[in-house]
Amino acid sequence: MTTFPASTSFVNILVFVKPSSTKPGTYDVVTAPAVPVITETDTVINYQIFDTDGYDIVLTGMVVKPAINDQLSPASVSVSGKMLTFSDANTKSMTLNVTLKFKDLGIEGVEFSHDPQISNNPQT
Repeated sequence: MTTFPASTSFVNILVFVKPSSTKPGTYDVVTAPAVPVITETDTVINYQIFDTDGYDIVLTGMVVKPAINDQLSPASVSVSGKMLTFSDANTKSMTLNVTLKFKDLGIEGVEFSHDPQISNNPQT
């Protein structure tokens, strides 16, 4: 009898982003879930732009604090710019502060960022 290893855990986080209607020059960004709680080791995390209200907004990368954390792999942005993917070792309980970087391709390439968190909670 063949035994297969457990499958990889995937967490998809939806990103809603558009220019702010109340603060010109800024952007409203919402992630769902707002703070994903990662419980499995070697989890693949994917931030996916789900709704831009018709604006041509893409992801360009991310920065993580603490920068040296032995938890997150370098991120990869899809060709379309609509997804940003990385893996999380999730071997230590900690909160990671992520800065997602965006670019609005329709407004002279305006760049902006959003700062969600990731909560690592490995199950022992």
